Amino acid sequence: MSMRRAQGRPAKEILKELLTLFAVFFKIGLFSFGGGYAMLTLIEAEVVDKHRWITKSELGDIFAIAESTPGPIAVNTATFIGTKRLGVFGGIFATLGVVLPSFIIIVALSFILNLVKDNKWVNFLFRGIRVGVLVLIAKAVFSFFKDMKKTLFSFAIMIISFVIVFFFKVDVIYVILGTILVCSVAVAATTCVNKRRFHIVGTPEYYNERVGKPLDSDEYFSQKAVDINVVKLKTEIADRGETEEGGMP
Repeated sequence: MSMRRAQGRPAKEILKELLTLFAVFFKIGLFSFGGGYAMLTLIEAEVVDKHRWITKSELGDIFAIAESTPGPIAVNTATFIGTKRLGVFGGIFATLGVVLPSFIIIVALSFILNLVKDNKWVNFLFRGIRVGVLVLIAKAVFSFFKDMKKTLFSFAIMIISFVIVFFFKVDVIYVILGTILVCSVAVAATTCVNKRRFHIVGTPEYYNERVGKPLDSDEYFSQKAVDINVVKLKTEIADRGETEEGGMP
């Protein structure tokens, strides 16, 4: 299947966006020193603030998935965003863009490193880069912490994970897997409770979900729903259903 048919857009436009994906992630790979975590700030600036390919909330989810799966976080993130934008070709172009700078630089350094490793100015350069990397990582941490949804549960997970890793030296992979398990169980339990509360008790959320849908004969509402005038909404829904069935305007 051609790119034109696969995307429903002109092939020239798709090729232009593929090259843009490559260029953006090439820039990220070229100017992000210090590895994946130091790249987070530049990735956010490019794909969220400048190009608006995804939202900041989506980027946070992507980082979480990329960190929980095998491979470097920057490569996983580039592959995910590229695939989300333009399918397999987008993933390939974005991934090549983010890895090529490192590949080229490492190959070049392998020929000259022995010649400059004792040069004091080169040592000063590396020390400055370390400080810059620390600032980039700190900025990424504070940025995502500010925008994340803060609950007692999330704070508890964060503190417990930090204590386990920092003081007990537990391997990070076990902490990640344990966090995934605990959060999955918590989300499943919360979903079950919310469904029971929304669909049996008769809260406002329940009636908001049912707008435009016919009511079942056994549905009822709670006293709280009466107090905040949800009953009126229920009547409007019922009237709407009767109107649609009777063919009235």
